[in-house]
Formats: sequence, C-alpha cells, structure tokens
Amino acid sequence: MFEGKTGIIWTLDKICEWNCDFCCVDSYGIEKNGDSITVRSNSFNYQEPLSSSEDIYQQGQDILVRHGLSLSLEDKFKILENLKGSNIEIGFSGGDFLLNRENLEVIKKASTMFGKENIGITATGVGMRIGHIEDYLKYIGQLDFTFDNTDENDENHQQPGYNDSNLISFRKIVENCHAEKVITQALVPISNTNKNPDTITNLYSTLKDTTVDQVYLMRTLPVGRGLHSQLEPLSPDDYRSVIEKYYELEKELSGPRVGVMCALKYLFPEKWDDPCTFLRSTIDITSIGDLIADAFAYGLKGEPLLQEIVFGNLKENHFSELITRQQIQDLAKRVHENKGHCKIMAYLNNSSAGINGLFSKTDPLYTEK
Repeated sequence: MFEGKTGIIWTLDKICEWNCDFCCVDSYGIEKNGDSITVRSNSFNYQEPLSSSEDIYQQGQDILVRHGLSLSLEDKFKILENLKGSNIEIGFSGGDFLLNRENLEVIKKASTMFGKENIGITATGVGMRIGHIEDYLKYIGQLDFTFDNTDENDENHQQPGYNDSNLISFRKIVENCHAEKVITQALVPISNTNKNPDTITNLYSTLKDTTVDQVYLMRTLPVGRGLHSQLEPLSPDDYRSVIEKYYELEKELSGPRVGVMCALKYLFPEKWDDPCTFLRSTIDITSIGDLIADAFAYGLKGEPLLQEIVFGNLKENHFSELITRQQIQDLAKRVHENKGHCKIMAYLNNSSAGINGLFSKTDPLYTEK
C-alpha cells in the first residue's frame, strides 16, 4: 500500500482570518462584534460574550473544542503518540493554525519525535505575523504559503489582500528561513486568472526576487466551499501551456525550482507513468482527528466526501492499526483502476456511483472523448 515514507497532511486547526469562497476545508472565521465574539462557517455559526482575558482566536478555538469541532491540546498530543514509530512526514495545515498559540507546542513535540526535516507547515501572512512564525522555524523543515497572482485587483477566489499579505509576511522572515535551513515553497493554484504568459512571468519573477526555493503548481479542485464554484475549468492544453511556461522560466532564470501537483502530472505521461498519490504515499488527518483518504476529500461544510474513506480516529487508535484495516486495504488495491486520474475529481464527476466513483475514469482532464 504505502510506498516508503508516508506523507500526512494534518488539518491541525480550522480557525482563519480569511473567508475565501474556495476554502477546501470550510474554515472557521473568528470575529469580534462589540462585546461579542462570533464563530462562522458553512457548518457552524455561534456567538457568545467576549472574554477580556483571552485573545479572540484562543476564545474562538475554545468554543470549537467545547462543541467537538476541534481538538484540545491534550488530544493533539494523543494523536502524536499514536503516530509514534511510523515512517512519516507531517505537513501541518489549516485554516491558519498559527493563530492558535498552543500549536507551537504541537510542532515542537512533532519535531522532536519525527525530526525537523519531516515537519512542514502551511500558513497565511496573517498567521505568520500574529502567530510569530519565527518561533517555529527551528522546528520545521519546510514552510509553504499560497501566492497565485501579483494583481490585487484580480483575486480569483481569495479575498482582496490575501496574496499581498502572504508575500509581505514571507519577505520579512525569508532570511530567518535560510538561516534555519527551512525550505520555502509558494503554492500556485492555476486558474483562468493567472494562466496568461505575461502574468506567469510576473508572478514567477516576483517569487524569484523573494528568494523562495520552490514553486508548486496546483490544480484548483472544487471541494469544500468551492463545490459551488462557478469558475470555468481549464482545458488540458491550458494546463500544459502554463506548466511548460513555468519550466521555461525555471531554466531561463535558474530557479525557483518548479514542482507539479500529482493531479496534473498525467498530462505528461511520458514523464510520470502513474503519479496519483492516493493511498500510496499520502493520507490526511482532519481537524477532529479522523484519518481520511485524501487532503482534498471534503464537502461543502468541511465534512468528508464519503464515510467510506474515514478509517477511524487517531485519538483512540494507533496509526499502524488503522492503516492495516481491511477497509483501507481494499481501497488501496483499486488505485490503479483509473490510472492517472485524480481520485477526487473522478468521484466529483461520478458521485452517484458512490465509492466506485473514486476509481472511475471520469476525471474530466483525462477523460477520453
């Protein structure tokens, strides 16, 4: 099943300053309204009096823990203990978990257990600033942030200021990253708003100027809040042209290095025979500790797309026990049935087939007409 080291994406907390239409996990916005605090998302809306003794993010997180929608610090430590002894690397994500100050203790413990080189985090500019990202750098091997446009008037599906905030915060700590030998990576979801060659050149050149190490080209998957997206999908030729342009710039400007998401690699079958990582090298932990098949397998309200891909909870079970269950073994045996197709996109285009939709040849990027 898993081949070598397993990459785990852990949605550590879903609180976030931003309210992006395309949030793939339906993050929780925390807002101060006079003497009250509001927690809002597609799945949960709640208000209570504002506490004077806590910052709004800590109080918002406490609300989520009380309602069973997030893990306590004790629960997070339990999960780390249930990962002990596994050959893994962990990418901590959100929301923006840096807004919850106690998460520094989680990263420290994970770094001690699995090694700094096996710990990565994804953050926004707000989280980097408020959460003091510099305190994390000695415990991680990689820092990711999203940057997909230099034009703040063309924000695709992020809120105005999102990209600019991410880049500004990153620029302030990039030298610290170099000093701590932290690999830095800009995540670039490809869309109709950034596919133009001039836009690509401007974006890539901007990232080179920041001395970011890597650019990771991503396919925009309509999951989470994005399930109601009206964005027109790109054609295979569009994606190929964009990817080839980035490779051209990498060669011309000698970096940053360009990486490509597995859901796009089958556009180049001569380079990648069967690039899908689904239940082969990656898996996901949700914000309540459930082990599920994929980091993009979320519905409109942040729920798993299918109950059949929920394998158990890591607060009560060791990772090694969960991944040897027959349920996951049976699914893993089927991953080659739709070679190259993104399992999530295949399911979204054939959801009436239930679990079989994951393994159908219905990813529109690779469907034979």
